[in-house]
Amino acid sequence: LARLFGVKLTLISRRALPERVLWDRFLASHDPADPICRRIIAVQRLEALGVEVIVAPADVCNIEEMRAAVLRAEARFGAVHAVIHAAGVVNDAPLMTKTPAQVEEVLAPKLHGTLVLDQLFPDGTLALLVLFSSTSTLTGPAGQIDYIAANEFLNAYSKKRIGGKTRVLALNWGIWNGVGMAADALSDKRGERSAARRLPITRPMLDEAGFDTAGNRMFTAAYKTDRWFLDGHRTKDGTALVPGTGILEIAAEAMAAQGETGAFEVQDLYFFRPLNVAEDESRAIQVKLIRTDEGYDIEVKYGIESRARLGWQLHASARVVSISAASAQIDPAKIAARLPAPEFGNGLISPQEAYLNFGPRWRVIRSRSIGAGEGLARLTLSSAFRGEPEQGWLLHPALMDLATGWAMGLIAGYQPDHLWVPVSYGMVRFLHPLPADIVSHVRSAASNHASDETARFDVTLATPEGKVCVEISGFTIRRLNGELSFTAPDARELTFDDGQGPSKPTSPAEERLLRAFSQGIRPEEGAQAFSRAILSGQSQIIVSSMDLPALIRQTAEVEQARVEGQSFARPDLDIEFVEPANDIERTLAQFWQELLGLGRVGTQDSFFDLGGHSLIAVRLFAMVKKAYRVEFPISILFEAPTIATCARLIADEIGVTEGDVTLAAPAKSKRRFTHLVPMHEGEGGPKAPFFLVAGMFGNVLNLRNLAQLLGTDRPFYGLQARGLLGTEPPHSSIPEAAADCIAELKQVQPQGPYLLGGFSGGGLTAWEMAHQLEAAGDRVSVLVLLDTPLPMRPTLTMRDKALIKIEEFRHRGPGYLLDWARARWEWELQKRNPKPADQGPAQFHNAGIEAAFRSAIAVYDLPKRSGAVALIRPPADRYWKVSKGNWVSAAKEYVFDDNDLTRFAPALQVIEVPGDHDSMVLEPNVRVMAGRLRALIGQAETQALVAGESAPPPRLAKAAE
Repeated sequence: LARLFGVKLTLISRRALPERVLWDRFLASHDPADPICRRIIAVQRLEALGVEVIVAPADVCNIEEMRAAVLRAEARFGAVHAVIHAAGVVNDAPLMTKTPAQVEEVLAPKLHGTLVLDQLFPDGTLALLVLFSSTSTLTGPAGQIDYIAANEFLNAYSKKRIGGKTRVLALNWGIWNGVGMAADALSDKRGERSAARRLPITRPMLDEAGFDTAGNRMFTAAYKTDRWFLDGHRTKDGTALVPGTGILEIAAEAMAAQGETGAFEVQDLYFFRPLNVAEDESRAIQVKLIRTDEGYDIEVKYGIESRARLGWQLHASARVVSISAASAQIDPAKIAARLPAPEFGNGLISPQEAYLNFGPRWRVIRSRSIGAGEGLARLTLSSAFRGEPEQGWLLHPALMDLATGWAMGLIAGYQPDHLWVPVSYGMVRFLHPLPADIVSHVRSAASNHASDETARFDVTLATPEGKVCVEISGFTIRRLNGELSFTAPDARELTFDDGQGPSKPTSPAEERLLRAFSQGIRPEEGAQAFSRAILSGQSQIIVSSMDLPALIRQTAEVEQARVEGQSFARPDLDIEFVEPANDIERTLAQFWQELLGLGRVGTQDSFFDLGGHSLIAVRLFAMVKKAYRVEFPISILFEAPTIATCARLIADEIGVTEGDVTLAAPAKSKRRFTHLVPMHEGEGGPKAPFFLVAGMFGNVLNLRNLAQLLGTDRPFYGLQARGLLGTEPPHSSIPEAAADCIAELKQVQPQGPYLLGGFSGGGLTAWEMAHQLEAAGDRVSVLVLLDTPLPMRPTLTMRDKALIKIEEFRHRGPGYLLDWARARWEWELQKRNPKPADQGPAQFHNAGIEAAFRSAIAVYDLPKRSGAVALIRPPADRYWKVSKGNWVSAAKEYVFDDNDLTRFAPALQVIEVPGDHDSMVLEPNVRVMAGRLRALIGQAETQALVAGESAPPPRLAKAAE
């Protein structure tokens, strides 16, 4: 177009280019492969051809940004004659693994962007509109169902516009060679994506904090043997190991850095492999907190070099749940009174020292006594290290290690002739950080015997006065029959981060893509095809450099091979195949087949002989727990490695003696919050969270689009109504609802300034929350109301009702009177015989919440507010003009530009956005709202920063200390 026609070009992109005067400096200081560098160079090449080019930043789904871009183009070049809509996003993954936000990201540019263009350029405004679709609508590649749907929409739109004044063409492009979306999709395989930014933190066992590509909170560290928890914890041959209690310290530090400063429980902590560090080695450590409804899943991994790439081996995993725990006490004197006389000493020797070399911090046992099934010890850090708990150590690993491992004498027949290593903790309840001086009360939690594979204990750690700091149940250790093994990592267990190391190995499907990529459309061929397609006069053209029918057949063959190749034949074992005999065995066999990728599994086949490993074992026992509501330690696989033995254990646990059993309904996880709903991906980002109260029906689902747009760099929490789910009654007053919402909000962000908002009637609850927070001395930097009305709006006067009837009669004639009489009669009948309210989906109690809310606002006195308030609302619905110059909406309510709120908030700011009351929070209108809301929040945070009143969000306050 530039060479042949000298066109004037306006290029649209969501991300603006740097100021033109900075281009040379930017190009000199950045990698030429950087996307911004590539765009600058592309513009410079166009301009070198003598073409005028402007770059307008805009999201094609945001009608206001696009309207501004069009106005800018028209002001510079005059009328727009042609639009090429080439925006798109592809995200290959099975549909069931994608979040709604990921699907929406793929659909938005092609679907909503096209509808925005439809509004900006009505038929006849343009000479030509070209939509870039894809041959994926024909080949149907796996993992692209959302992308296929988006492109099929473009095809359908072009057909709809046939016969109009504007020529509309959908170009279904095949794979391009060297440029385009396929090239970008392969960038991960080439290691071109940069790692997420991390910030240093001052935690004893964690060095940096950041986020992974999924938005989960991630902490990293580099461990060398000069760290005391490694140097002081070695095998007899000198191998340095991170003690199992170090993982408890890591969990406590991660929770504190996340801003979770209260009590918590670590549940189902499993150790999979020892974490060793060689001399002169720096071992990379990665810790992830993955948010769940209950709290977090935590994973601790360490780095392994594999094929010149850094892979990650899982060391330990657990669940972490915040709790509201009351103070607990034990009576050490009473416990000591029922035990034999204690042994005293200054750093008594631990039984495990027959196999381990401990450093000076492990010399902590001052006294110990073991009786029938229980023992009591006093442990104190020596004077050289007594200050360490005050230096940030929450669960001092050395003190904790001996506090949980000193009572090996509780194992009947124990001799220090075997090393016992930690396998799991059932539950660790953290109430207070460990001080330098503690008592340890250990109890046998099983019939522990030296000949057993495992032993299990319960442990209470308290101050000498009896204040409980840590409560442990189900601490399981395993007896090793040889030396501690440091085997090579199982390649199946390694994971890799995007952008770390050289290219990832490619799968067969990716190899086919690379071959197709090399045979794709070259840019010069694409330009010629573009010209020919426009001249064809068709509404849809397919452009491919390869045999399209062959590609379609190949895709079908690949899919069939993929489906058939999901399972493999049973390995050639020494035992015969035995069919499952009952429901439990059949269910376990199904689990094993799914997890191990096998076509069939016999009941006498060993889990480990079939290729099972620790990661699969964790998933297996999670499936067993969900199906039967029984929980076994992972160590059970050493005792019961076959389906038959596992099935007998399950049958014994659930009380079945013979015959088949029916699976129990899976237990529902207990939600941590009643009101608070995290609606962001992962952790949402580093900025302060935004809290938005749902509307009158108490449901946050209609806020999902806004959350996924706003929650990219900050957490976005919806606040839903009590009683929406479950059996709790809805709140009967606005102040009561606000107080309960604040209680949960404080668990996420203990201190202000706060960013609050509410949709529709939820704005009243947000208003009351702001009032209560500020009354308690907190600061609310911004309160945003999304089309919130007054609690009780003024009713129409008799005169205005009459004026409306007269106006309707004038427009509709006598038929209006008949319609009015019919409506009046139906209303009277409904009053006398009310129908049951529609509850909507069975799980949502919409009608009860609406009734409670209407009763609550009828008695709510809206307090005056002097702070910042922003009302975001759609254009006013001025339907009837009545007395005194007033307007009435189609819903027969008085229309006020400020929703009549200024008299309660003199500083009210009114912002108008596209759509109506409901559609303003839905695509594509929500893009405009999100932009306005983002600007409002940014302005409030900037003002607070200038005034010195801002506080970082709690998780970064900890991360940056």
